[in-house]
Amino acid sequence: CLPWRSGSLSVAMSMSYVPEFGLHFPHTYVTPKKNGDGEYEDPKKSLVNKCLSSCSGWVNEYNMCVQRVQTRTDGKGTCIWQYEELGMCTDHCVAHDIFSYVK
Repeated sequence: CLPWRSGSLSVAMSMSYVPEFGLHFPHTYVTPKKNGDGEYEDPKKSLVNKCLSSCSGWVNEYNMCVQRVQTRTDGKGTCIWQYEELGMCTDHCVAHDIFSYVK
């Protein structure tokens, strides 16, 4: 008999499913900025620059990897994992503020 089907042993979920995405809207709205050509600027670019300071550990890790790879003479090596970790860190940081720019 399978343990989750027996009457004496019940298997409970560790967490109940509660959809929370989209239920909390930002309280402020940042008006879009225009560049010199009259086109709207991408707010993510300015937020990424701000977030690089909070991801300084991953920036240092990526820069050290690039230096290691450049000193190799066999042409092997890549810093793709460090680059992806840096990207995930900046995306996580940007996600906190990006919805303030969406109406």
